[in-house]
Amino acid sequence: MTNDQKINCIVQSFREVNQVYYKQLWKNANSLGVTTLQLQILRILDLQPNISLVDLANQLNTGKSTVSETVERLVKANYVERKRSEQDRRVVVMTLTQLGQEKKAEAYIQYVERLSGLQEINEEDIEKLIELHKKIINKLLDGDEQQ
Repeated sequence: MTNDQKINCIVQSFREVNQVYYKQLWKNANSLGVTTLQLQILRILDLQPNISLVDLANQLNTGKSTVSETVERLVKANYVERKRSEQDRRVVVMTLTQLGQEKKAEAYIQYVERLSGLQEINEEDIEKLIELHKKIINKLLDGDEQQ
């Protein structure tokens, strides 16, 4: 196998896994009547209540306007509540409502069910996969340092 073929093979493998994974995420969100971005926001708000819009956008690596529009839809659906920060009254923070917490919990149950086939992979194979991922990351980072 040539060097170009090795690179293409690795990249294609990641693309295929990524595509199938995101398709499962989309199916999960779609079955709940929300978008994948909305599900990500619900997950983050569950882990970090009282987060600001700017911090949320930064964590999602998404523009503030996109996140703002998405949060607005979640507020209208009564999944998210906005309120003034107790530490800084100029800042608006977001938390999940009871309905939002229920939707997030329902989404997590479905997420685990959709990915349950991964449980059949034995621990040795998982360890090898993680080791290979780390190796790939290191090689990619080494390439950055050389340029």
